[in-house]
Formats: sequence, C-alpha cells, structure tokens
Amino acid sequence: MQIKKTWPNMWDVTAGGNVLAGEFGFQAIIRECKEELGIELSKNDITFIGSVISTNKKGDIINNYFNEYYIANKEIDTTKLQLQKEELSEVKWFDIDDVIEMIKKNDSSIVFDEKRLKLFEQL
Repeated sequence: MQIKKTWPNMWDVTAGGNVLAGEFGFQAIIRECKEELGIELSKNDITFIGSVISTNKKGDIINNYFNEYYIANKEIDTTKLQLQKEELSEVKWFDIDDVIEMIKKNDSSIVFDEKRLKLFEQL
C-alpha cells in the first residue's frame, strides 16, 4: 500500500493505525482493514506474528512505538477493495520473497527496514 500522509510514494506492507482507548491490537487491525481497505475480518482470520519497538526521530523529538503485526488469512477479491482515499493511494500485491529482498537491499521504495525483517522471514 502506498500511504499518502506518513510515507508518500513508498510501499508499506501493512494496513494499520493507532489502537483506540479500550481496544486490543487485534481489534485495531480488524477495524483498520475495514476502514482502509474495505475488508471484513474476524479474530479467526488473523494470526499474530510478532511485535517490534520502533523509534521515530524528528529533530530533537524522539517517539517510541510498540507495533504488533498480524497476518490476515482470508481469500479476497482485490477488484472489490475499497481504498480509504485520505490514507492510501494504491494497493499492490508482492511476493513475500520480493518484499524480503527489498528490505535486505534497503530499497527506498519500501517503509520497512532490516529490524523488522525477521517477521517476514518466518512466513
């Protein structure tokens, strides 16, 4: 997915967002997939694959984020995706080996870095 606001013109391999007050991580990904892609998921459709603490530095401000990652296991018709235009500009399917190679090469067109590589190598 190409995310317009935070990572313009870059591929991200996740649908996601912030966890709302009173919400668990798995509930947030179910909600975000519906909002961003129009995909209806249930708890049975997702599998937790790991978590990573990431750091975002802008000037003197450093923010740490706890990120949970899930895999959705559901057949979908990609022609029926409903993109949230404010968030996404495009969706494209990649082979997992291609994503791993992009991360290893530090490809500037992908958001993910080597620190999160282990999440994809276990798939």
